[in-house]
Amino acid sequence: MSINALKKAAQFAFADGGSIKARVLRSGLWVGLSEIGLQALSLIRSVVLARLLTPEAFGVMGLAMIVVRAVETFTRPGVAQALIARQQSFEEAASTAYTMLVARGFILAALLAALAPLVGRFYESSQLVSALQALCLLFVVGGFANINTIARQRELDFRRLTYLAQTTTLTGTLITIGVAYWVRSVWALVIGQLATVSLNTLLSYVFLPGRPRLAFDRAVARDLLAYGKFITGSSIILYIATELDTAVVGKVLGPEQVGFYTLAFMLTHLVTANLAKIASSVMMPAYAKLQTDRPALRHAFLRTMSLVLTVVTPITVGLIALADPLIEVVYGEKWVPAVIPLQLLAVFGWFRSVAAFNGYLFEGMGKPGIAFRLGVIRLALIAPAMVPATYAWGLAGAGATVIVGIAAQWVGGLFYLRSELDIRPGEVLRLMARPWLTSLVMGLAAAAVVAAWPDYSVISVGAAVLCGMLVYAVLNLRSLIQLARERVH
Repeated sequence: MSINALKKAAQFAFADGGSIKARVLRSGLWVGLSEIGLQALSLIRSVVLARLLTPEAFGVMGLAMIVVRAVETFTRPGVAQALIARQQSFEEAASTAYTMLVARGFILAALLAALAPLVGRFYESSQLVSALQALCLLFVVGGFANINTIARQRELDFRRLTYLAQTTTLTGTLITIGVAYWVRSVWALVIGQLATVSLNTLLSYVFLPGRPRLAFDRAVARDLLAYGKFITGSSIILYIATELDTAVVGKVLGPEQVGFYTLAFMLTHLVTANLAKIASSVMMPAYAKLQTDRPALRHAFLRTMSLVLTVVTPITVGLIALADPLIEVVYGEKWVPAVIPLQLLAVFGWFRSVAAFNGYLFEGMGKPGIAFRLGVIRLALIAPAMVPATYAWGLAGAGATVIVGIAAQWVGGLFYLRSELDIRPGEVLRLMARPWLTSLVMGLAAAAVVAAWPDYSVISVGAAVLCGMLVYAVLNLRSLIQLARERVH
């Protein structure tokens, strides 16, 4: 690449404003760079902490975060999504939204403190009670975060958000690892979580211009909550469907098994669902701006979905093929019980990626009720089966149950794509065909490389990963070149 080309790329990346197309491409660049860094940090963090801490510590923290997310989710007003989708001025609603979020933070902290002893008795864990009481501060501190982070998302300006995310995550990771080295208990994870949220709130005022003020307008609040009610409903349904497996595993099998399950879920979320989230976080504001231009919206969705499938599918197959050596070599023998959950949750992660991508489209179109209805379908399948499946087959039963639920949610989404954007299920299946076929070939090649070695090692796993990447790239070279040349309209 010439120096002039590099200069032009840099000028484009650091520019402001422009057409929707330019802002989407620029946002995709910044969010992509940010997530590469964040995922690398998360992976390093998970490996180091898994070596320093026990599965039980991960399990207790996993259960604590289920409760934290429950309190947050069941009271989520959908303010961020409402502000992004709002067609009127952002500024006139910002102060009211900020006031609502600050007040909500104090209320949720009090609610979590009251629930902590009850949750501890349910799971028979005094450690869990103490952890939850400390984590109450997350809501108070997080509620004061700069509301202008939402404004930057709305305007497809992700550069400063990238600076904020990278700095916060890097510093929070270093703090967590440092505390874990000395403490070697669940408190390292608790302190790390509190430090990360505190840094994010503080630095949001350093990296972003504008200072929100406390004010309240009832009309604006009603407008935000009217949109957000479907977000709240969808969030509750999706929370139960997503967290039910871990909650049941904790009660039926105990905190140590939660630790294995949490590690497997974290890995699949890190490398599959997060990729869809990257694309969705950029595209949702674009969908909102394109919602009156259905042909352009349809084209943007299909092209971005093609990219998501091209990236997520080989990672899913790779995790399944290399789960055993990956866990043993990278995390250590004490984490081997996480292998089967990792293979199952890799499949879940693929379905979750494509289902969530559809959900962000419907929210961007101003139709969050669709995501709510699809979530109900998913929950209706999971809820009655989770407890008996976990009792009968342990972690494998929990993993298989969530796959059935998320697959049903995705299939239901295909019919809404047809009715809303005239995207037929056959079109989506055709987009999937090549990534899946070439990924299966890639997976077989990677597994063959590992099998050729007498035992698992860093060299054998690294060689398998490189071989798989090379095979996939060669098989998809023409498609990757064509995809790179596509333009978002």
